[in-house]
Amino acid sequence: MACRGSGTWQLSMVEIMMTRKPLHVLPLPLNDGRATYLLGRSVRIYGQSIVYNFIICIFFGSLTEILKYKRDFPPVDYSLKVNSYTLLSESKTEKYDTNVFEAGGHKWRLSFYPNGDLKNNGNGYISLYLEIVETNTKALNWEVTANFKFLVYDQMEDNYLTIQVANGVVRRFHAMKKEWGIAQLLPLETFKNPSLGYLVNDSCVFGVDVGVVNCSGNWESISMTKQPKKGTYTWKIENFCSLNKPFCSEVFNVEGLNWKLFIYPKGDSSHYGVKDKSCSFYLELVDWGSRQMKKAVYAEYNLKVLHQVDDDQHVERKASHWFKDHSLNWGYASFMPLKNLRDESKGFIVKDTLFVQVVFLVISVADGFSSKNKDKIK
Repeated sequence: MACRGSGTWQLSMVEIMMTRKPLHVLPLPLNDGRATYLLGRSVRIYGQSIVYNFIICIFFGSLTEILKYKRDFPPVDYSLKVNSYTLLSESKTEKYDTNVFEAGGHKWRLSFYPNGDLKNNGNGYISLYLEIVETNTKALNWEVTANFKFLVYDQMEDNYLTIQVANGVVRRFHAMKKEWGIAQLLPLETFKNPSLGYLVNDSCVFGVDVGVVNCSGNWESISMTKQPKKGTYTWKIENFCSLNKPFCSEVFNVEGLNWKLFIYPKGDSSHYGVKDKSCSFYLELVDWGSRQMKKAVYAEYNLKVLHQVDDDQHVERKASHWFKDHSLNWGYASFMPLKNLRDESKGFIVKDTLFVQVVFLVISVADGFSSKNKDKIK
């Protein structure tokens, strides 16, 4: 949902006193995007009364009012650092789902749309959502009510733009509605403006407070690495024509992750029309289940069957995939026709030996951290 309408915008300075005196409201002109986020830093003490001065921005005229202000302390429950925003935004993925975290006795995750949630009027904006997960153990008619705040780190001012639904509105999370958020969280034009500090050196940080303030200190960092070091693996397959069953390579490591190549010499029979007609070729992420941080891994890569005479005749196909628990291998069931592959005059098989290769183009690496244990979660 887009929490911003086409109505009038009003910027107000609100002086909140911890007394029974009425609030003092001073309207201010709205000149530019930066003005909507300013925060006064003065704190005045009158006897036992404390006065906080700050500027808030409320968007009127929509079904939901959005409150934006600055604060100094970081997200309470979870933070996401994106180290390579441009690569993530240019990748073929629509959104990035964070690792699961706990807040208020429930499990959650963030869904980050680097180019906006186009299905919910988020074009031209950063979109961010909060989703409750792992609900299969809850009662049949379970329901969780929570309010939340999204935060964007200002790296220039060392504070956080805080964005929330106004008036402390709570949301009902249940089986039919597990996700809430803001499709128009922050205009991309504002987010990418280097003078505003939200995107610096292609790095940005988002966070969330959920329900009761109870800092867990858990967070993760996601990096997108282009053309990773040692990102090419070549597999020599001898006696290829005598192979009848699926065959896998040795484990190889790229960016701290273990991988294997799988080839089906007579085609993957689980796919209709492939057996005895095409060679099937896949990349698989291994040891995923043994990792403490079971985080999805994104990769863009080229799968190749190498021509042993002419480099210009390699058969090459590009793939991209999020590798995760129930989807740990990805490739092509019909990579190339067997009649071309097995014909030695074509130059792919020489002396019953075949060479195949994978070249990684982009790969994501996620690290989890905890304030209770300063070591990374592997």
